[in-house]
Amino acid sequence: MAGSGPGRWTAVLGLTVALVAGVAALDVQAQTIGIGPRMVFISGENSPIQDPNDTSKTKFTGGFLRLRASKHMGFEISMDYRTATNPSETARVRTTPIQGTVLFYPFRTAIAPYILGGIGWYKERYEALSDGQPVLTTNTSQIGYHTGMGAEMMMGKHASIFFDYRYTFVNVDGVGGLAGALYSALSLTSVTGLLNSLTNSGTNSNTTMPGVSHQGSMWTTGMTVYF
Repeated sequence: MAGSGPGRWTAVLGLTVALVAGVAALDVQAQTIGIGPRMVFISGENSPIQDPNDTSKTKFTGGFLRLRASKHMGFEISMDYRTATNPSETARVRTTPIQGTVLFYPFRTAIAPYILGGIGWYKERYEALSDGQPVLTTNTSQIGYHTGMGAEMMMGKHASIFFDYRYTFVNVDGVGGLAGALYSALSLTSVTGLLNSLTNSGTNSNTTMPGVSHQGSMWTTGMTVYF
């Protein structure tokens, strides 16, 4: 399935190589590494990592690594996670967004604004459940991009808190009816209905995910501890 095996590690390796390559050209003395937890709120039915039937804000939790490579430039790698099961416990969706982001600080003050942009890998695992156990699973993954802005407030020399907004959009080439059926999994009430949905979708590979234009908003906040 898409999103598993070599594809996953290729995406992670690519983000890591991009980070290292960018850092190599900068002043080593200015580099400071920070890590920390973060929360991500997704809103809008058009988000690439939101259930299209849910119009409320969806919360993800995760962690990140940030590198202050120079006075005006920073890099970030982040991974978030969320799992959701429908009320009848017949379907479950596990979502894992991974993002690599470049941060540009026009100026550094106690509260420093920044502009951001980067690439993301959005992985989802869909499971049909029977008695709480998976009886059918499939994985999907999409590569996308994001851009936005935010601000970081320093709390002494070694800690900060931040808040930013990210507009996300993904390339939907190659995503067919199977993923479209699974996007509706949490609204189904029986394993039989889910299996029938998957079977029917397999006969129409041109079907796209219902109600999803693969554009959405992310509000991100977290705390960084610098070393």
